[in-house]
Amino acid sequence: MTSITRKKSEPLKLIIVGGGYAGLSALITLRNQTPEAEITLIDPRPYHLIITRLHETVHRPLDTIRVAYSLLAKRFDFIHKQQAIQFDEDMLRVWDSNKLIQLGEESLSFDYLLIATGSLPLQAVTEPDVFDLNAISLHGFATVLEQFIARTAATEKTINIVGAGPTGIQFAFEMAHVLLACHADYQLNLIEGGDILLSPFPAAIGRYVQKRLFEKHITVFKSQFYKGKQGREILLENSHSGEKSALASDLTLLLLGKKPELLLHANSSGQVVLDNKVLTHIFTAGDCSHYDDFGSNLMTSQSALRKGKAAAKNILLEAGLLRFCLPYMHQDMGYLLSLGPDDGVGWIGRKSNIISGLPAFIAKEGIEAQYDLLLAGVDSYVL
Repeated sequence: MTSITRKKSEPLKLIIVGGGYAGLSALITLRNQTPEAEITLIDPRPYHLIITRLHETVHRPLDTIRVAYSLLAKRFDFIHKQQAIQFDEDMLRVWDSNKLIQLGEESLSFDYLLIATGSLPLQAVTEPDVFDLNAISLHGFATVLEQFIARTAATEKTINIVGAGPTGIQFAFEMAHVLLACHADYQLNLIEGGDILLSPFPAAIGRYVQKRLFEKHITVFKSQFYKGKQGREILLENSHSGEKSALASDLTLLLLGKKPELLLHANSSGQVVLDNKVLTHIFTAGDCSHYDDFGSNLMTSQSALRKGKAAAKNILLEAGLLRFCLPYMHQDMGYLLSLGPDDGVGWIGRKSNIISGLPAFIAKEGIEAQYDLLLAGVDSYVL
């Protein structure tokens, strides 16, 4: 049984570009509600990466946080095209008009298309002993850290993490725990471009993190921009005075965040809007999308997942007899940071409801387990 009434006897042809949180949550929702649909996923990687656990690759293999699309394709009955696809707004108009994508020499027709290409690291690097988000996503970090610890040197080793957002902070605490457990001599620095740590979050979260950083002997440098690496030093510039300085560095993580390659404007139903014209057959979700009205547009896995589910349901509504979509209204219900084993901090329900320590850690693990269940075929999310 299907949840919609088709206007034609043929099964829906659905294409999803991007297999991250938004793309996969949409795909699973579509498969659960339209068992006969023909679904194609286009993604250049052979696997889906559980990016919210990336900091755990400090002490665990990368393979433990990625799932092969070949496995998911068997589980959810879709075709995976492992190929990169480049497009711009003009091409989207052509796709919507023709209901056809040209993928190399292959033409793929569709009834509906979902763009969920996510975002890319703000800055890529090729400097020695500097690892950016892209490099860590491809190779993990456990082996790098093991080799770093094994180096023999008379002086104390210095590690710099540039970018004190949630990703940088979680990496800092994971590394501090591993280095302490290995009895390694090190100096761990966290470099923030702004004046306040975690400024977008409630002040109580920033204060808790600051306290824990002090207890872990992690030094925080604020108002400092990364300007490159020279020899065994990284170059910094004060964001206010422009004063330049250098900091010793044997290992540097450059975690400056991400941005979408092409940010798509969408109406409240998730349909792409270009020059005030709605592309009826093209939807978008995740970090590459900005929805109208009141739903959350934060670049979080939670928002990406919820947008994906909402867009999938609206695709099915648009394909039905009524052709009526529902507005995306989701607001993030919390945000939690891992601060190493058995510790965390964040808010749940309301931003004034701060939890920390072991309860926060357990709550975050519960959220991760919920996503693991989704990938296993058990959808426990309620919009």
